[in-house]
Amino acid sequence: MSTLVELIPRTWEEDVSEGIAVEVSREEPSAARAGDWSLASFAEDQIRGLVQQIFLSHRKHARQIVFSAVDEDTDVSSLCMSLGEALVRQDSGSTCVVEALPRCAAKDAPAADEVVPSNDQKRFGVLRDASQQLSSRLWFMPRSVLLDGNDGKFSPLWLRGRLAELRLEFDYTVLQGPAAGVHSEAALLGSLCDGLVLVVRANSTRRVSAQHAKQMLHAANARLLGIVLSERTFPIPEAIYKRL
Repeated sequence: MSTLVELIPRTWEEDVSEGIAVEVSREEPSAARAGDWSLASFAEDQIRGLVQQIFLSHRKHARQIVFSAVDEDTDVSSLCMSLGEALVRQDSGSTCVVEALPRCAAKDAPAADEVVPSNDQKRFGVLRDASQQLSSRLWFMPRSVLLDGNDGKFSPLWLRGRLAELRLEFDYTVLQGPAAGVHSEAALLGSLCDGLVLVVRANSTRRVSAQHAKQMLHAANARLLGIVLSERTFPIPEAIYKRL
């Protein structure tokens, strides 16, 4: 059994992150909720707290945040989508989950006959119209839409302009970035957005890899907000947790 997201121990935060620690709300469960404990509800509480701390905090109201794994094989897409859904539930603004992957970082190579539409005349709402609307206030933007009009690489000038367009069309943007320990584009994204959150995989990500990713982000002046531990395994069966 595993949760979608769990806070990483502070010892890791001190080793890897010099930014603001990402802290999930630790409200004690009420008596009425104690008997309804489940891994799903626990993960939902963690996601809700993460959204509050990163996007909705009055101290640091952020609009564009990158979530990037340290390792290439760590899944970030499901985490980003869960964050987007939670953000919509907690705020009345529009949210877009963006597959912010350059061609070289995408796991699936583009098909030979893939045609990316080109928009010669820029107009407001073109990115929103081209994205997939999941609900009244939530959109998903695939890589092909993000890279429209680009050769598949991230250049500072192009990316700065694209992020500015996203700010105009959406109140919040959750960006699924490439692996920070492998691709330099993650550091570039982090330097141009409001910040970046590293995702490390429980019992898989090596400390040296996380430290290397931190150094790459620091060199690019990217704001590292904190670290999230994914796929954390519970040592106690769920049935026992429900009785605690």
